[in-house]
Amino acid sequence: MIPFSNFWNAINYAFLKYKKLKRKSSNLPYVVHPIRILAILRAYEYNEFENEDLMIAALFHDIVEDTDTPLKEIRRKFGTKVANLVEELTKPEDKNKKDQWLESFKDASREAKIIKMADRIDNLLDMDGTRWNLQRKKEYAQLGLIIFNACKDANPPLANKLKMVINQILSL
Repeated sequence: MIPFSNFWNAINYAFLKYKKLKRKSSNLPYVVHPIRILAILRAYEYNEFENEDLMIAALFHDIVEDTDTPLKEIRRKFGTKVANLVEELTKPEDKNKKDQWLESFKDASREAKIIKMADRIDNLLDMDGTRWNLQRKKEYAQLGLIIFNACKDANPPLANKLKMVINQILSL
């Protein structure tokens, strides 16, 4: 088992890797997003003591696609389990495969499904920026239904929260 201090190393690493990035929706520092995902996961009884690999992978879920960080670096610094989760959560570069990728979450690991639902909840709650008109919000929420259907069995209470957020947006 990787020692608990690895979680704090991961937080520092995330701040370092995401330091130049901003959230597209709010112009906040990008690292706010994975930190909020940790807060969502903690609300559903996941924590860095019992679920360290899951929490670290949640911090890094976008790191390969949004920074110059190779997966092998994650594997070397934080272990195979974290790297495997990050790999499951990394979007394909081919935009035509993104819908298939979302649907493929039904075969993903339980931990990847849990992180993906928390990620989508945070993204849906962070759509107040000017680039999100109502139609675009609803389209993004519809994609969230694919995630919900693929991942709901991994953690039903978290899935219920995702479904509630999706329904709020679709009812606008």
